[in-house]
Amino acid sequence: MSMITFPRHPLPRFKRVASLALVALLLAAPLSQARERSPAAPVALQREAERLAGQLRGSVGAAAIHVESGRSVFVDADRAFPMASTMKLPVAVHILKQVDEGALSLTQQIVLAPGDVYPQMGGPMDLHLTPGSAITVRDLLHMMITVSDNNATDLLLRLGGGTSAVDARMRALGIDGIRVDRYIWELLANYYGDTDASQAMPLDAEGYGALAERERDADERRRNMDAYNADPRDTATARAMATLLARLWRGELLSADSTQLLQSILQATRTGGDRLRGALPPRTPVAHKTGTVGDMVNDVGVITLPDGRGHVVVVAFVQSDAPAATRAGTIAQLARAAHDYFLFVP
Repeated sequence: MSMITFPRHPLPRFKRVASLALVALLLAAPLSQARERSPAAPVALQREAERLAGQLRGSVGAAAIHVESGRSVFVDADRAFPMASTMKLPVAVHILKQVDEGALSLTQQIVLAPGDVYPQMGGPMDLHLTPGSAITVRDLLHMMITVSDNNATDLLLRLGGGTSAVDARMRALGIDGIRVDRYIWELLANYYGDTDASQAMPLDAEGYGALAERERDADERRRNMDAYNADPRDTATARAMATLLARLWRGELLSADSTQLLQSILQATRTGGDRLRGALPPRTPVAHKTGTVGDMVNDVGVITLPDGRGHVVVVAFVQSDAPAATRAGTIAQLARAAHDYFLFVP
């Protein structure tokens, strides 16, 4: 878990296909038909999203919602997929909700104790911080989202009352279809084959490090991935994740200050440049959170359209054994199709 300019430079072929196919679909319908179409039924985009998802060997759960108008398309959007690190978005919403409620402060400092930082989890905390280091809640949020730091996530989960508190928060906010069950160390320990590791039977940092470093052959890695893919824990539907993002952008979940903060942190994300951002025009604002574990390559976020045309939520959960670049390319094409449709069919 972690773990192009137009038109001067032609897009790579996969980046051209989505836009060209979408334009063809748009042109195939009379303008009067496009105007008469229900605002909630962007038929051309629905066809294109289904075509793109169908090209990939595997499964795709996808959603696109134009925030301002509510027009939307969904592909296998009620199937639960492993969230991987996109689970950090509901964690961030929960923590900021606690800030709004006065239970936490963004400037509150967390002093790291021995064993707080698990090795082999990736991110700057593992590399640069030691017991006795102090870090604020705001910085933990930033690290959790922008560079997908797993230790920062687990510290915030603990600070926020645990995974059950985040899960309950989603229910309280009316978001059904998102489950948050495990700490990151716990999820990854299970993924590495230690099915006993849990909050009831925790691994310490040393034990986790030894497990993460152990060599595994291809058959064992495949079994672990299959078990992760089938696990109902820490999953979400594309519809639920898209609903969470749309409501966040409409200011329905958090205070104005917390909404603005989370939007700005999401826009600073440094991971997954080949996913939602991968086929968009240069400098298109994208606020997003990626996730990658085994077969899962995910990206969820919001694209800001030019010329005041609004914002588009795009969620893509891709489960496939295809090369990572192919999975990322499918996400990029879906994002470009949604961008172009809502830009050109206001």
